[in-house]
Amino acid sequence: MKTVLFLGFDNKLGLTYHFVDWATTLAEVANGALRIVFVTLKKQQNQGLHDRLAHVPSIDVITINSAEELDTLDFLGDVDVVHCHGFRQAARMLKLRRARKQNFKTAITMHAFRHGSWLRPLYANLVTFLYANSIDAINFLSHTSKDEFTKYNLFYKKSNRSFVFPLGCNTDEFLRDEPLDSLPFYDDLCQGGKNIIYLAEFSPRKQHIWLLKTLKSVLIGEGATLWLFGGGPEREKVIRYVGDNGLTDHVKLPGRVHRQFVPTILKHMSVAVCASKSETFGHVIMEPMFAGVPVVTLNIGAASYLIRDFSNGFVVKNRAEPDNFRRAVEFLLHNKNAAAAMGKNNQQVANQWLTWQAASRNAVNMYQSMS
Repeated sequence: MKTVLFLGFDNKLGLTYHFVDWATTLAEVANGALRIVFVTLKKQQNQGLHDRLAHVPSIDVITINSAEELDTLDFLGDVDVVHCHGFRQAARMLKLRRARKQNFKTAITMHAFRHGSWLRPLYANLVTFLYANSIDAINFLSHTSKDEFTKYNLFYKKSNRSFVFPLGCNTDEFLRDEPLDSLPFYDDLCQGGKNIIYLAEFSPRKQHIWLLKTLKSVLIGEGATLWLFGGGPEREKVIRYVGDNGLTDHVKLPGRVHRQFVPTILKHMSVAVCASKSETFGHVIMEPMFAGVPVVTLNIGAASYLIRDFSNGFVVKNRAEPDNFRRAVEFLLHNKNAAAAMGKNNQQVANQWLTWQAASRNAVNMYQSMS
């Protein structure tokens, strides 16, 4: 039986929701065929996550104070595969493997690598030269992400073993309706018949201003409302643009909202949009799919893998085609029956390909392929 050491933490947030969900389904899918040792930080994204993790059967959980404590693990000689999340983790485990002359294999899931930044090619070349070519399996979350990482990459070896499969989503969140009447924007949410949502932090890479320019005529002409949740460095700039361009009645910026409300908020939406310049995968696309909302997106992350025109949404090549983006949103607002059918198709696609069960099956098969 193989032993898998799963490093389930974010260096900044610690134990996160998605690592708990992944651990839960990984234990179910492995079903005793693998021994899973789950290492995480005492720090947690939200209270209660460690309690949830403690109730996951069939995995051994080790809690540490910092990533530096990985150096003290004394059982690595018994480990067959180490699953890393990010190059900092991978660098540390590769260093330990060399120093201790051990034979465990390393796998890495590529969550992010300077997307949208001019530094991306430099970063990709650097981490490839230092680490990637020594890693035994690379999990890219989309083909687009792999293409972006390998483009202009002088050191990436085509012989490197890589797999493309996405992360998952906690489907239980979308099966229940969370009461929203305690939220200050509840009345506006219920009154709007044509609601459009963009779930993204306010950063230059997310291109909120481009989106507002593109949809301005739609928002005013259709009497539609664009909901922009979250915070970030560009939020004040967006607020000023909204005020200066007569969009105050058509754009709502409620700020950050607790995770528990997001699935139910999505169910009040007519269309979900994604205007991001670049994404490793694109949760902003995935979550509306589970809520049964059609998606209009630029061709980033897993967009072209998940979305088909007139089937479950529309994919527009890039920001050079604002008219096509606008027309796609207009179509969905004008054709409610078609939009509803596309939303149902989205749910079917999401429940087939984007569950944590699917992600865990792929991960288990990846581990088993590493010998």
